[in-house]
Amino acid sequence: MMKSFVFLMLALLMPLTSVADQPEMSDKEYEEFLGKSPFNKMYPKSIAPGAAEYFGTFNSLFTDGPIESKEARLVAVSASAAMRCEYCITAQVHLAKKAGATDDEIKAAIQIAAEVARFSILLYGNEFGQDELKKILKIEE
Repeated sequence: MMKSFVFLMLALLMPLTSVADQPEMSDKEYEEFLGKSPFNKMYPKSIAPGAAEYFGTFNSLFTDGPIESKEARLVAVSASAAMRCEYCITAQVHLAKKAGATDDEIKAAIQIAAEVARFSILLYGNEFGQDELKKILKIEE
């Protein structure tokens, strides 16, 4: 578990460390950059272009990724609900509907997140253990 966490953190930090070497923008360039997207103001000036580029690349998963757009948005709705991110829910529900998701599909995505969390709490709280779960699921290592 700890190895997975460390790997995830390194993977998440990689895009930001690769943009740290970029030359800083002039004030004029920065003002133009801010005008391109309302989200650009979230980034420190020193990494803003690279961070915005990464954000754009990441978002291509919703249009050009291996999962169809509607299903990808439903995954994002589910993750947003699990994280209890009100900003994410607002955006992802709206974008899921634009991608063709119905209210019932959105409710199902949220219900799935709730059930995964509920069952996780039951397993963890009862000290169920990975070995027992793998035995039940017939997972061989």
